[in-house]
Amino acid sequence: MNYILDTSAVIRLYIPDGPIPEQLEKAIHEAERGEGILCAPELLLAEAAHVIYKKKTAGLLSGDEAEVLLDAVLRLPIRYISHNELILRAFNLAAECALTVYDALFLTLAEKQAGKLISADDRLHSAAERMGLA
Repeated sequence: MNYILDTSAVIRLYIPDGPIPEQLEKAIHEAERGEGILCAPELLLAEAAHVIYKKKTAGLLSGDEAEVLLDAVLRLPIRYISHNELILRAFNLAAECALTVYDALFLTLAEKQAGKLISADDRLHSAAERMGLA
């Protein structure tokens, strides 16, 4: 099974801003056992780093804690996909689903790889459900 991970889901593993999506831990364990593949647009790295940076600058994380969290994100067994092959469809899908182009990148990747999108973002999750990708 291909799982497409959204930043909102991944960040919940490390920063408890809400519940962890129920399929996330299962997907990670499957990938570790070679029974599944985790994928994400390269954007996940920038978004995760930005969330961690914001928590650090707000004084919620020390510099050392922030680096440890970012390193943990980098060590997840995720295959990162270039935006080049996703951006045109994401641009159109954003309008169709009333999403940002950023969120539509994750949905586009799920569509392209016939994977299941795992997200903690309600709007994105709803769009994925409507498309049979959640």
